[in-house]
Amino acid sequence: GGLGAVHGGLGKLLPAINKLQDVMASIAERGSAVELPQIVVVGSQSSGKSSVLESIVGKDFLPRGSGIVTRAPLILQLQTYRGRVGVGECEEWGEFLHCPQKKFTVFKDIRKEIEDETERVTGKKQAISHNPIRLRITSPHVPDLTLVDLPGMTKVPVGDQPADIETQIRDLVLKYTANPNSIILSVTPANSDIATSDSIQIARAVDPKGDRTIGVLTKLDLMDKGTNALAMLQGKVVHLKLGFIGVINRSQKDIADEKDLESSRKDELKYFASHPAYAQLASSHHIGTVFLARRLNSILLSHIKARLPALRNRIMSLVATSRKELQSLGEAPSDDADDHRKMLLSVITQYVDNFCTTIDGGRHLTSFSELRGGARISHTFNQLFPQRLNAILPHENLPPSEIHMTIRNTKGARTSLYGSVPQDAFEMLVKKLIKQLREPASWCVDTVFDELRTISEECEPKELQRFEVLRNRFREVSAEMLSRCFRDAKKMIESLILFELAYINTNHPDFCDIGAVLGATFVDPLNLQAPPPKQQGPPAQAPQPAGPGGDQGNPLNWFGGKESKAGRSATPTGKQTKGGGG
Repeated sequence: GGLGAVHGGLGKLLPAINKLQDVMASIAERGSAVELPQIVVVGSQSSGKSSVLESIVGKDFLPRGSGIVTRAPLILQLQTYRGRVGVGECEEWGEFLHCPQKKFTVFKDIRKEIEDETERVTGKKQAISHNPIRLRITSPHVPDLTLVDLPGMTKVPVGDQPADIETQIRDLVLKYTANPNSIILSVTPANSDIATSDSIQIARAVDPKGDRTIGVLTKLDLMDKGTNALAMLQGKVVHLKLGFIGVINRSQKDIADEKDLESSRKDELKYFASHPAYAQLASSHHIGTVFLARRLNSILLSHIKARLPALRNRIMSLVATSRKELQSLGEAPSDDADDHRKMLLSVITQYVDNFCTTIDGGRHLTSFSELRGGARISHTFNQLFPQRLNAILPHENLPPSEIHMTIRNTKGARTSLYGSVPQDAFEMLVKKLIKQLREPASWCVDTVFDELRTISEECEPKELQRFEVLRNRFREVSAEMLSRCFRDAKKMIESLILFELAYINTNHPDFCDIGAVLGATFVDPLNLQAPPPKQQGPPAQAPQPAGPGGDQGNPLNWFGGKESKAGRSATPTGKQTKGGGG
C-alpha cells in the first residue's frame, strides 16, 4: 500500500521545519542561515539512489540518463496530504520554490522542470552547482520526510564534464553531510565492495562514529549466486549506529517497460520473503522500501526532537538581532516623492561630507594602529613612492658591458673623435632608464586607488543600510567614478613617460661637463690605447689617465651611478668636477 500512513508524528512538525527551511533559503546570502535537520542522500553514480527516492515517493519524477543527471542539490520535501479530495481535484502534486504559484499534477512535468531548472543554474555543460532546487511533493501516498538528493559521485570526467568533476562533487557532498543536524543516507550497491564504497567513506569522514549515518544496500537481487548481504545488513562488516536496510530497485528493463512502483514494491516483498537469507527479516518487516520509509520517518522525528531546543535558541537569537537591526534603521519612509528626494539629497550630502573629511583628516578616527584615509594617501605619495624611485639603481640596470656595446654599435663602421659619445647611444641608454619609472608610478596609482575604494565603502551613511537597492547603486556609481579617474591617471602616467622618451635635452646643465671629462679620461671599451693628453702645465697638475679599472670616465656616472673618486677628484683650483648628472 501507500506510504502516507507512515508519518510517525511528523505531520505538524516537519511542515514547520520545511517552511523554516524555505525562509532560510531566502536569507542564506546574508550569512544567517540555520542548519536544519534533513536527510542527505549520498551514493555513487550507479548506486541506485534515484530509484530509492522514486520508490519512496511512488512516482517516476527524477531525470534519468547517462552521465551525471543530478547536477545540483535537489531538496525534496515530502508532505502527507490528509485532506479530503473534492470532485475534479487532484490529491497529489508538486511545487517548486522558484515558481510557487504553479502546481504540477503530472509527474513527468516535474521531471522536465527539474531538468530545465538544472540547466538554468548550471548551464548546458555538465557543470555542478551548489544552488539547490527545492521541490515539495504533497500526496496521501508519501511519508513526511525531507530528503536532499546530491549528484552521484564519480571519478573520471566524461564528455563536457570539468576535469575536476570529482573534487567539485566531493566538496558539494561534504558541504551537506558536514551539517551536524543532517542524517546521512548512504546508498551502496550490495554487489560491490562495501569497504571501498564512496558513500561510506564520505560518511566516515564527517561522521566517524557512525552516529547519524544509515546505510541502504541496493541491488540485493544482482549479487553472485550463492552469496548474500545478510552480514552487511546485520552490521557485521561495517557498523553504523542506525543500521543497514536492504531494498530492491526496478531494473532497467522494468523502467523501460514503465513498470509501476506499486508492482515493484510487491515484487520486492515476494523476493525477500522467498529468499532463505532474508526471509526472517521480511517476516519481521525489517527490510524493503516500506520499512526504509518508516525508519527514515522515525529517525528524522527523533533527530528533530533532539535538536529542537538548540534550533529554537538559534532562531530566537536571529529574531532578536533582526529586530534590533530593524529598530536602528528607523521608521519606514513615506510614499511622498518630495520626501524621497529630500532623503536622497541628505544621503548624498552626508556621503560627500564623510568622504571629504576622511581625506582631509577631520573625520572621527576609526583606527589608532595604522594610517587611514588622507594620511595613508599622503604617506604613499611623500614616503613610499620616493622610496621606490630611489630604489632604482641605474648602475645595476646598465652594466658597463652594455654601455660599451651600445656606444660601439651606434658608431657602426665609422670612427669618431677620441672621447666623444654618440648622441644616439646616449639617448638609448637614458630612455632605458626612463622606462623604469613606469612600475613605481603605476604602483603609486594602484595603492591610492585601493585606499580610495576603501574610503568609499567606509563613508556610506548609516541610512543606506535601510535601502539595499540604493546602497548598491551608490556603490556602482562610486566605483565607476573612481575607476574612470584611475584609468585617466594611468593614461597620464603613460603620457608623461612618452613625453620624456620623445626628446632628451642634452643641452641640460647636468650634461655640460661630460664632454670635458670624457676628453681627458675616456678609455676605449675594447682597450685600444688612446694617446696621452697634451701637457699644459706642471706635471703635477695634469689629469691622470684612467686605466681600464678607473671610473672617472665610466659612463655609468652619467646616470646617477655610484659616486666615483675620479668624478670628484680635486682640480688645481680645489673645486670638484661634476662626474655626471642623472
